[in-house]
Amino acid sequence: MIVFGLLAMTVILIGVGQQVATSRTQQLTLQRANSMDQLTQRAQTAITLGDGETLQEYLDEFHETFGESVLIIEGTGAPLAAAGDITLDDEVAQLALAASRAVPQWSLATAYPWSVDTALVAEPLISDTGTVTGVVVLDINQAAAKRDITEQWILVGAIGLALFAVLLAAAMAWMRWILRPVSALDSAALAMANHQKLDLGDATGPPELRRLAESFRQMSDSVEAALEQQHGLVADASHQLRTPLAAIRLRMDSLSYDLGEANSSKDPDAARQFVAEDVTAIDADLDRLERTVERMLTLANAEHRAGETISGHAFEVSVDGPERSTVSATSLAEAHRAGLQAAGIRLITEGETFRVVFRQSDLDEIIEILLDNARKYAGEGATVWVSLKPDGDAVILEVADSGPGLDDEQLARIGTRFWRATGHSALPGTGLGHAILTQLARANHATVLVDRARQGGLRTRVRMRAT
Repeated sequence: MIVFGLLAMTVILIGVGQQVATSRTQQLTLQRANSMDQLTQRAQTAITLGDGETLQEYLDEFHETFGESVLIIEGTGAPLAAAGDITLDDEVAQLALAASRAVPQWSLATAYPWSVDTALVAEPLISDTGTVTGVVVLDINQAAAKRDITEQWILVGAIGLALFAVLLAAAMAWMRWILRPVSALDSAALAMANHQKLDLGDATGPPELRRLAESFRQMSDSVEAALEQQHGLVADASHQLRTPLAAIRLRMDSLSYDLGEANSSKDPDAARQFVAEDVTAIDADLDRLERTVERMLTLANAEHRAGETISGHAFEVSVDGPERSTVSATSLAEAHRAGLQAAGIRLITEGETFRVVFRQSDLDEIIEILLDNARKYAGEGATVWVSLKPDGDAVILEVADSGPGLDDEQLARIGTRFWRATGHSALPGTGLGHAILTQLARANHATVLVDRARQGGLRTRVRMRAT
């Protein structure tokens, strides 16, 4: 940009300088044309009247005033009068000869600071009858014009340099404005590499770089969220798996002892009963461990898909693709009706059939989580409502129950990995259900809201995009 600006400014200054020189040369030409008219009139009068003395006095006064030499040549080629240092040499003779053919010799070139100080011009003296009676040769002094041109060029150059300085300052400010987000991105990338806090500052610069900065911010947020999820998952997994593993170890120790007792006991039937109980307990602990690992893998997969959706790498939705599902409350919940009835819970489904942007398998997983929670925690005699309702360009999947529900503090913690309400700790479960369904919703561009139902129990609403 600086080179381009310098070239553009140079071209402009050359054009302006040329215009200054041309204008000053034209001004000099007009001034000397008027002087030449006066000289030709005086010379023609002097030749007609034969008054050479008066002509000489005028030429002397002209030379003293303008500092320019004048030579008047008669038609015979002999000098009639002169002022200054013009001599009838070959150059002057050739110029006078050309002018004697009734052709004025005005070949005044454009004056520049490096031009010569004087320039010869010649004008023929034409009588009333149209004959050439002589020639006036004028040695024009260009020194003043050159000086004026030089001064104006200096002024133009100073203005040009000032404008270039302003252009340079503006270009530097503009480039700093453009490169500020690049510098911020460089610092952010370095901070990210060193596991430090990112600070991209306010969005500045061109729209393309602002979008790049926003994309980098989203990427860093996704990476940070993924790392936090990984660290949290590892920490939670190590904590949650430690309990069943410790229980299995204790059961194994007890089993070893009971086996020894069975071999040496006088009552082998009682010893074998203890062994069977230990094996049953170990099998239950292994089932619990397997269930926890399976739910952790489901959560990890859901978190991964949700991270892709947030970072902009969400699944592409096609008209007939698997991400579009046609569902109703009845089709979603019917498979769980028998299990709820067996637990003494009544199921009510409401709403029409809708086509939503949601994977069918994910919807089935969410319904299974919510209805399994209702079966375990709502209590016998409760009622569960499953409904699908339109809401503008969205569809709301709502699951509510009339069970005891949760208090405000517990509602605020629901969805936390491995968290379970105090009164539910004795019931089977991993504490991952709501965490999984929240991530499944995010992976399908949906949102989840959990609050207290009007019937007194828990209400979960999943807001999905309609098609």
